[in-house]
This record gives sequence, structure tokens and C-alpha cells, in this order.
Amino acid sequence: MTIELKGPNFKHQNQDIERICIFFHGWGSNGDDLISLAPIMSKYLPEMLFVSPNAPEICDMNPDGRQWFNIMDREKGIDSPISSIEKYIRNIKLEYGVSNSKIFLFGFSQGAMIALHYGLRASEKFAGILAFSGSLISPHRMSEIKNNTPVMIIHGDLDDVVPFDEMEKASMALEKHNLNVEKHSIPNLGHGINDFGIQKAIDFMKKLKN
Repeated sequence: MTIELKGPNFKHQNQDIERICIFFHGWGSNGDDLISLAPIMSKYLPEMLFVSPNAPEICDMNPDGRQWFNIMDREKGIDSPISSIEKYIRNIKLEYGVSNSKIFLFGFSQGAMIALHYGLRASEKFAGILAFSGSLISPHRMSEIKNNTPVMIIHGDLDDVVPFDEMEKASMALEKHNLNVEKHSIPNLGHGINDFGIQKAIDFMKKLKN
């Protein structure tokens, strides 16, 4: 079922929009979480619009939060929000007159799983995919990948929610598929995003601007 996605957005004052970053929040959270990074990042990417849709489902264990899919059924659930995401991005592209090449997908935790799964299966490549503290769901389905969007994977080495070794598993699987993968491990960081990660995200986006 296609559910219309809505959530907060942020753009730098008095700047024309040339690029868009779509945030995909983690399980049990909502769009208000990652949009808090936008004021920081927009100082270095003033031409970028940041949008942060709420996931389509009420969280199973936190009715005040949202989820992209049921975490107990990841293999099957990972596909459930795709039609809603496709419609959301289609509308964004029409409204702002941008193509996939001007759009970055930025996901944290469950949102990182979605960004990787959906982003690499789109018919047209994106500017880049940034996956924080996530994992690659269904690596046996790599034949479904349709584009070569550049990927950056970041993970704290003390993550007690999504194991740190998921970063290496994901990067190896993607590199075997000849994808360009940049990866960064963050010492002494648990399940989260710190200043180092934010700076790496900014650097990655600036490098791939076109």
C-alpha cells in the first residue's frame, strides 16, 4: 500500500535550491530527528534543501514513533515502504525541478537499510547514499541493483544496536558488485552520529556535487 510521506524540511535562508538531501530516520523515531542536522550541514551546503519524511508505519513497540518496516521481518518488510518512497521522491523532483543526480539519500540505522536497499534499486542513480549505523538487508538479492550510486558507510565501533561488523559485510558485498564505497569506522562511538560523521557527510556531498 502506498502511503503519502510527510515531514519537516529545512533550507538555508535566501538561497536557490540546487540539490536535495533526503533523511531516512531510524526505527522508533520520526522526521524531526535527523532534520536537526540540517542547520549545521547547510552552512557548508547552502544550496541544498533538506527533507525528512516520517516513515509510513506506526512503530510496533513505540506508538509515538515511526518505522519503515517491522524489524522482526526485515527480509520481507524491507520492500514495504518502497512505493511510498518512490512517490515522495517523484513529487520532490517535480516540485523543485531536480533529477536523481541532484539528490542524496541519508539514512540512519533502519533508515540506512532503506537508503541502501531502495537507492541502489532505482532505475536512475542518485548523487550519493550515506548510510550511518545500518546494514545491507538481503545481500543475496544483489542482482536487483540497477545503478552505481556512490556509497558512504559510517559506523561506530561500540554500536550495541546494529553490530559494527555490519559495516564490513555491507562494504564487501557492494564492492563485489563493483560499486564505489567509502567507509569510516568511528572509535568509541555507539549507535549514533557524532561531529566526525557529520563532517564526513559534508565532505562526501561536497565532493560529489555536480
